[in-house]
Amino acid sequence: MPRIVATATPHPLPLPPRCQVPHRVSSEHRAIALTLERLASDVSGGGCPVERRTLKAVWLAVMTLGLVRVVAQPAPTSLTLQLDDVAALPITGELAGENTRGQLARINYLRDEPGGRRFFVNDLNGPLYIVNKTTKAITTYLDFNGLAGRPGLFPRFTFERNFATGLTSFVFDPDYRRNGVFYTLHMEDPSLGAPKPGAEAGTPAPAAARPGVVPGLDLSRYEVSTAITVPTDDGRIAREVVLLEWTDRNTANATFEGTVREVLRLQHPLPQHPLGEMTFNPAARPGDADWRVMYLGVGDSGAGDQKAGVRRLTPQRLDTLSGKILRIVPDLGAHRQTSTVSANGRYRIPRDNPFTTVEGARGEIWAYGLRNPHRLIWDVDPARPASPRLLAFHIGLVTAETVVVVHRGANYGWPLREGTRAMSPAGAGPLPEPDVIPMQISDVLSRGTVTPTYPVVEYPHGAAGGDAIANGFVYTGRAVPALTGKLLFADITTGRMWSADIAGVRAADDGVASTVAAIHPVVTDLRARVEAAYRARGGKGEALPGFAAVAGRGRVDLRFAADEQGELYVLTKSDGMIRKIVGASSSAAVMPTSATARTSSRGPTTNPVVMTNPVASTPASIAAGKAMYDVHCAACHGPRAEGAVRAGISISIIEESGARQPPDLTDARWDHGASDGEVLGAIKRGIPSTMMAGYDGRLSDVEIWQIVSYLRSRTTMP
Repeated sequence: MPRIVATATPHPLPLPPRCQVPHRVSSEHRAIALTLERLASDVSGGGCPVERRTLKAVWLAVMTLGLVRVVAQPAPTSLTLQLDDVAALPITGELAGENTRGQLARINYLRDEPGGRRFFVNDLNGPLYIVNKTTKAITTYLDFNGLAGRPGLFPRFTFERNFATGLTSFVFDPDYRRNGVFYTLHMEDPSLGAPKPGAEAGTPAPAAARPGVVPGLDLSRYEVSTAITVPTDDGRIAREVVLLEWTDRNTANATFEGTVREVLRLQHPLPQHPLGEMTFNPAARPGDADWRVMYLGVGDSGAGDQKAGVRRLTPQRLDTLSGKILRIVPDLGAHRQTSTVSANGRYRIPRDNPFTTVEGARGEIWAYGLRNPHRLIWDVDPARPASPRLLAFHIGLVTAETVVVVHRGANYGWPLREGTRAMSPAGAGPLPEPDVIPMQISDVLSRGTVTPTYPVVEYPHGAAGGDAIANGFVYTGRAVPALTGKLLFADITTGRMWSADIAGVRAADDGVASTVAAIHPVVTDLRARVEAAYRARGGKGEALPGFAAVAGRGRVDLRFAADEQGELYVLTKSDGMIRKIVGASSSAAVMPTSATARTSSRGPTTNPVVMTNPVASTPASIAAGKAMYDVHCAACHGPRAEGAVRAGISISIIEESGARQPPDLTDARWDHGASDGEVLGAIKRGIPSTMMAGYDGRLSDVEIWQIVSYLRSRTTMP
């Protein structure tokens, strides 16, 4: 059955497309890959170590045979971008704060108002701004932050913790110039609505918007919707994400006059990986099946990061909305003949969605098996402009950051797959043969099997990559010819950028796990500029605010935006700045692709339990280990390995996951094994379900063994 996006003709689908599709990879190639994986991880449970140069040679042979296939590209080039400052957003963070609190302005989206008159920009801390393109004057259009007496609209608004908390997104209706409709997503804390014990507890905060905050806002018909439930292990719901439909009766001025309606309210057991993205098909026109039909990117709220529990397989379950791409009609008056009204009565579900005829499945689901598809964009191919591809920028956990093409009914494997690797609570491994996973309806009911859909772009965690993929755009402007035909994307924390030829990205969408598009480095002075602007605007931290495993202390925290002419902008939260890409030059370069990045070994080459440290514990090796520890480990575990709590370090995401902080490495408790080999393995591979990333490929085995020697010198263990 052909895969389609935004078709104008209903295609009922009792089972998702691409079920049981065989890999177009020979058995010989598969055997080589499996052999290599065994060599790289553990030779029969305890043989001799395999040298890296041997693994590299085998991988080169495998690539020659075509197992790891990079789509043919023109000669690689390295782009150098020129950026111009556009606007400095009002400071809403704390000048001396850390993590998200210290980011000067948490600007998350810039969208060109239909017609191109002005920009709208949101700050996660609460404001939705209008930016005058000519004068750069900034006006607060709406303020969502009404928490704890703040002057905004929503008393349960939550924004202070976690990198995707607050006013997360907004999007204009395709017919905005006629109807004045736009949509927003924001996050609320439902516990603020619960009665508080004690005489001084105060009144519970209401879920509805506060009247009188926006003079022109008519709340007479505003009604809070029933929250859509999701699976939990303990009944705890930390957050609710609310989708609102706003209708501004006068879009010519800079104030809001009109109504607001709640479309849906979705529960999240944890704040991370929320419902955070909305988009409309740009090629759809009045009368088309996709006209004014909304696609939503919903993260898994940390479910797949768990090693056990009923929530772990939430992204695979078709009876819940977490970890999915949804497709809905937000306007109850549209598409009446081809859709049904949702369970909450606030939106419609197109009947040509892939699972509307599957008993027990949610009809809103368009695609599933995703960890955090936090950004969605459209690739409009001039050869087939009426059928654009929907791309999702998908944040990984252990091995890779990916871009996937969103297909109707497709399963992207999480948490059983990550990119082109199989996943289990023990970590990452090779794909099985055949590569199929159950089609999971609920926690106890499955129906047949499905072959996962694989990424078209990926880059690794580590020195050659980053921590978390930002978004990107296919350049369609005219001002920077060197970017024509390229997908430009970046890493959120480090600020590193890459490009991929869009022809290669399209060709990589072939159903073969091993096919990825070649990526090339993009050079900028962005980090230096962000650091300088952070200081100039009053930032008082020793480094940029925030932390990540690869970026270390100091996050650039980057996102891209595009205007109606296809020109690109860079948004950075740490300094609260908007910059425009105004030029690019190119030069010849050689860049290891995400495929060649797989040459790194995947862990100790013998049983980690019985491995002993081959590096003698001497003052010199301990000092070398401390130097490595200070660079790579101290930001989380403290300057003396005493753990985050004793060191007074607080990492937002871990705070929100139950107050679990990076542990003390000097006491008698070893959370992930006490032997030398187990400590080595934890450092090399990382710890799934935590922020502990693997350092294989960034640190040599000798350097890791030196860190082990240093930790032994600090610990109370014998």
